[in-house]
Amino acid sequence: MRFAVVYSAVLMSFSALAQPVTGPQLTEAEQKQLAAGAVVIRETAPTGGKGVGAMAFGVVDANSDEVWPVLRDCQLFWKFMPRTKKSWVKDEEGVGRICHVELSMPFPLPDLWSDTVAEIREEPKGHYLRAWKLVRGTYHRNDGSWTVVPWADAAKSLVVYSIDTDPKMAVPDGLIRMGQKSSLPDVISQIRKRVAQLRSEPSGPAASK
Repeated sequence: MRFAVVYSAVLMSFSALAQPVTGPQLTEAEQKQLAAGAVVIRETAPTGGKGVGAMAFGVVDANSDEVWPVLRDCQLFWKFMPRTKKSWVKDEEGVGRICHVELSMPFPLPDLWSDTVAEIREEPKGHYLRAWKLVRGTYHRNDGSWTVVPWADAAKSLVVYSIDTDPKMAVPDGLIRMGQKSSLPDVISQIRKRVAQLRSEPSGPAASK
């Protein structure tokens, strides 16, 4: 019953997202960085001032339809996402489709795990969103989203990774934020590598479905 209540709250929070999927407003400096192949990081205010809030932007050399399956299919995150040692999906009565992810953290920090539920949308065509909310895990809060939208002439994609997380760790928030911020460029880098790998396979990125 408790999980059913949680899931209902998640669905209500997702209802506010029922609008066209767009990328962030970029400054001229950020656009130049992205065009040069850099990863742009923005710190954001975490909910309640606790934990970590951040956004990472990067351009991937493939159209959004090719990039999207890589970020849609959480069960395959273990193959390429940094620190991800396990990931799978499962259907749970009263909750729905759960994405389970386990992260290996550097010593002496404890490993982390989370079960999340996600809203997945495409609106308009070629503009994708996967937004998740925490159901349970070693976090007080672990919410976030992947956004994929066409970039430039639509032969490339802008990937946006947004997090609002508060892991259950006896570590100062400042150190958690520092570690998270330093790992974000690698997340975008691994997505680029994964897309390139799948593009080289006969069936392409859709094979990750």
